[in-house]
Amino acid sequence: MEKVVLYRFPAGCNAKDDLLSYLRSMLDEVCGKIAEKFAVYDRAGRPRKAFILDVLTRYTCPCCAVKALTQMRRPEVDSIFKECHNLAVTLLIQALRNMSKSCFAVDGEFSCEYGRLDVLVRRLNGGLLQVQAGGKELIVEVKTNMGVSMKQALRYLMEKPEATAIVWRVRKRQILVIDGKKHRALIAIYIAAALQQGLTVLNGDFTPCNHNLMAEPFELKNPQSFLDDFLTCLTDGLPKIVDMVLEALLISPQSLGMGAGEITPP
Repeated sequence: MEKVVLYRFPAGCNAKDDLLSYLRSMLDEVCGKIAEKFAVYDRAGRPRKAFILDVLTRYTCPCCAVKALTQMRRPEVDSIFKECHNLAVTLLIQALRNMSKSCFAVDGEFSCEYGRLDVLVRRLNGGLLQVQAGGKELIVEVKTNMGVSMKQALRYLMEKPEATAIVWRVRKRQILVIDGKKHRALIAIYIAAALQQGLTVLNGDFTPCNHNLMAEPFELKNPQSFLDDFLTCLTDGLPKIVDMVLEALLISPQSLGMGAGEITPP
């Protein structure tokens, strides 16, 4: 097999936007080649770019990355986590839509090339999207258990580098913010790291390993305790995440006829 040549940054392309655009185009190409080599396609015959990028950035061992691409099946997630996640996303979307007053648009399960966003919020100007004119765009990811994935947030910011990513850790009662504009260099480094791993995988330039990737299935020992804690944290946290979204959009609750931390029924 012909060896894939290491990417080279073109001369005269120095701006940050040009760099991200170039790295992104190279990553698209590498993900396409990986999909072709390991038959990683979805039901519609499209490369599973989100899965491929997740694998490339999850495993530092290239051999483990190949195992994940060819052998691993995703472990089944307890349906209680899915239901709690769906509940939190639904309540957040409806709370935001209820108070938007034509100031911003809210979309749920928004599909992108490298994943699906829980919530996408975009600032409006008289009913028109402001994004193209430099307006605010927010990505909100909801985490129902104790885990958090910074790489997932970077993956979404790679597609929307002007956006701000907000990670709502419901049970931890935490709201984390990653400003894509502020961390543009980190997004470029993230893409470059994925490219390096992808080229290593494509070229087969690594030695076999005996790492075991099969994780033990997670068992929720006390589902009632989990549910009680989650619902309490959801009730307490929903007004706070709504306030954070408004703050990031530079919209005061008072301008919408509401006080801070206040959610009114429709």
